Amino acid sequence: MAPSPRTAASHSRGLQMHGFKSKTLTTTALISAVLMALPAAAAAQTAVVADAATAETTSAEDGDIIVTARKRAEDLQSVPISMNVFTAADLAARNISNFADLANSTPGVAITSISGGTVQNIYLRGLAPANTANDLNVEANVGVFIDGIYQTSRNTLDIISVLDVGQIEIAKGPQSALFGRSTFAGALAIATKRPSRDLNASASATVGVDDDYRVRASVSAPLGGGVYARIGGGYLTYDGFAKNVADPKNNLGGTEKYAVSAALEFVASDNFTALLSGFVTHSETELTPAYVLPLGSFNCGTTNAATGLPTLFCGTLQSREDTDTTANAPDTVAKTRQLSLELNADLDGVTVVSITGYTAAENRAFNDYDGSSGGTLFGVCTLGAACSPAGAYTRLARASLLSSGVERVRTFSQEVRLQSDNNSPFQWLVGSNYFNSRIPVAAGGIGTSVPGLAANERLLQVSQTTTPAATGIGAYDFTANPFLVAVSSQSQLFSSYSRASTQTMSVFGSLGYRFGQLRVNAEGRYNIDRKRAQVFSVSNPTSQPGFNQPIDGTTVPDTGVFPVNGPKFARTFESFAPRITVDYQATPDIFLFASAAKGVRSGGFNTANAVSATGILASEVSYEEETNWTYEAGFKTRLFEERLQLNGSFFHVDWANAQVSAFTDNPTAVNPVRIVRNAGDIKVNGFELQSNLTLTDMFRVGGSVTYSDPKFQAGAYDGSTVTQCRLGTTPATFTSAPGCPAIIAVTTGSGSVQYVPSLEGNRPQRAVLWQWNVHATADVPINDAWSATGRVDVNYTGPVFSNQINTTAFGKRTLTNLRLGVENERFSIAVFANNLFDKKYISNSINQPRAGVPFAFSVPEVYLGETRRVGVTATVKY
Repeated sequence: MAPSPRTAASHSRGLQMHGFKSKTLTTTALISAVLMALPAAAAAQTAVVADAATAETTSAEDGDIIVTARKRAEDLQSVPISMNVFTAADLAARNISNFADLANSTPGVAITSISGGTVQNIYLRGLAPANTANDLNVEANVGVFIDGIYQTSRNTLDIISVLDVGQIEIAKGPQSALFGRSTFAGALAIATKRPSRDLNASASATVGVDDDYRVRASVSAPLGGGVYARIGGGYLTYDGFAKNVADPKNNLGGTEKYAVSAALEFVASDNFTALLSGFVTHSETELTPAYVLPLGSFNCGTTNAATGLPTLFCGTLQSREDTDTTANAPDTVAKTRQLSLELNADLDGVTVVSITGYTAAENRAFNDYDGSSGGTLFGVCTLGAACSPAGAYTRLARASLLSSGVERVRTFSQEVRLQSDNNSPFQWLVGSNYFNSRIPVAAGGIGTSVPGLAANERLLQVSQTTTPAATGIGAYDFTANPFLVAVSSQSQLFSSYSRASTQTMSVFGSLGYRFGQLRVNAEGRYNIDRKRAQVFSVSNPTSQPGFNQPIDGTTVPDTGVFPVNGPKFARTFESFAPRITVDYQATPDIFLFASAAKGVRSGGFNTANAVSATGILASEVSYEEETNWTYEAGFKTRLFEERLQLNGSFFHVDWANAQVSAFTDNPTAVNPVRIVRNAGDIKVNGFELQSNLTLTDMFRVGGSVTYSDPKFQAGAYDGSTVTQCRLGTTPATFTSAPGCPAIIAVTTGSGSVQYVPSLEGNRPQRAVLWQWNVHATADVPINDAWSATGRVDVNYTGPVFSNQINTTAFGKRTLTNLRLGVENERFSIAVFANNLFDKKYISNSINQPRAGVPFAFSVPEVYLGETRRVGVTATVKY
């Protein structure tokens, strides 16, 4: 998110393996040296100059935290927006080193990912259909900004463990009025540290269980002539936390990451500054510990005729001690680069800000598609193409299936704005923004390998719950056969890839006036999104092997490799998003506010599968924009001589035309993939409370709670679960299967009447009803120089549903984090424990079809939460 002009010089910027190929600290040092020689680029939209020492020692709980959620520097306690803010000191004190830690520690925030840390989705206040399509041209529910630059890729975000982070701000409620793209439900902004005015440096090292090794270092110094520089770097390697029975010596969930950031600031005068900065990150991450729910556990829904089994699971998913996963799966590799330039000029009370940004990201992800080291059992048919749609098999064989995702992203952005200073009762801002996002390749593929399989042999489905006959009849498997390769861990094939782009042009502004202690502010943004997309595919209507093609890394395939050029989809979406706020400083310590804000997320295209008899329906190609109006009233207080900080808000959301993730309605689709569709309306009621109480100069306690109860309204439906939930053969006999919601008649976008499961009264998937945190801190002097510090956090997250029909729940947990240490002005050493009591829980679950079973089954893939993590961290500052 973008910050505003520099008005406070002492604060940090606000809203704005195991098993790896050897990469050592020498590599990191080399990259650091290279970056220092480059004209690295700028952190965009930042407002205030940071003092590095302050940024590293000040906590948001101490008050006087500067944020820029409204593109100008303001005290957190006088901003009419509900926010969570974490300084660098907060992140260290709470043991927050990744997005999972951040979500577990922050009520009202949920962050999920899948294998290798990909498809990172952020949910605020239960606004969580957050279409989970892998298509990056589909906007997110919550926008992520690093140094003010919007991050298009949702597969390369979790880098806070190695980035030189100064502050993280989470703004809740629509931020579309000033920040536009993908801030439908809020925004998460990560600000790296800026150069300081004095020479300072810091370094830290962590050693923990499961080969958890981390180092971070930074140095900031004036270079003379009004030039200031900073360089920082971080590196970690971690063996993971869950045992793999297929390879007991190698844990799952391991990772190796590094990041290098640099900034160069030129202060020409009191009226002009320029900041050139940037960063480079690289990560390699093993498969996340997960298991595929056995079909024998399914207990509700319709009964599949081919297997005689129920097609759904109703109940709560359980965690496991370990998993059984392919041992030699490749690591997911993610890379990011960012450059930006920020110019600030103050002209007689008017500030002119120019922000230019460029980002590049690549991600090659891998997942164990069959969910086991042994693979999926198939029957082997020797009749080639004649094995389809069904045939006789003469032997049994196990196939190893590995899926892979490919993405390459490039973005350019330019923002220019003029705004008044903060001193006048009349405050205004006007600006324009151009954003160009290009995704030259995005694809999902699979590799299927069976040792010794002949060219004329094909794979047929057999029972996965009982011992099948050695010979027999089986259905042709349309998932496994087109992707046959020699070794699935070394090669994967793709039936198509997509190319997409979005050009966004917008103008925005705000007007505000203070009438004594009463302040009124109006903001708005007019936005134009021009979206383009095209699919390139092979022609393989019978799903035979030999047609699909490999993709090398994240490179764009040569022309003709995927010879079928799909239609060029193009559409322009226009919107206006306003926000009105009224606030009142009742006393110096009591701040009251109310707001009405509109959030807009534009529509788009489903391009993962082409329109065909085996793809998606023509009516499913495009989907419409969704909107919400959020009404909020709240208070921010500092009471009892500022010993008690108590903030709270009540909110109501009217959400129209919600975009949800689903599967195609095409009954003859092969390898169904997720699409985005508009499902209906949602209403949300909820509240939040945050408190911090200073008991004495040495002891503090605090906590926070969020309650959010989103519910689908009448007419909302899930068309992708008709097969699993609808009984009967005619409209007169249609009824719901056991465990499913009622069947209703709806008119679809194509004008036809469909009988589908109703979502009325259901919670959106992954929407948390209750989250709370309580904490206590201590800072006890040992002598004049040293003190003993400690913090304990207890964090609760309630259960959520993994599907819209609310049959499968997961995720309830209460986690305790502890940190104990000693410190003085220069040195500190602390022991820490995350998930102190080693609670087992489920962090995420996704439902999708699987090879070897009929498409009627949407099988849960269940991801395990991180177990206890213990270590010691030593820090030195200069």
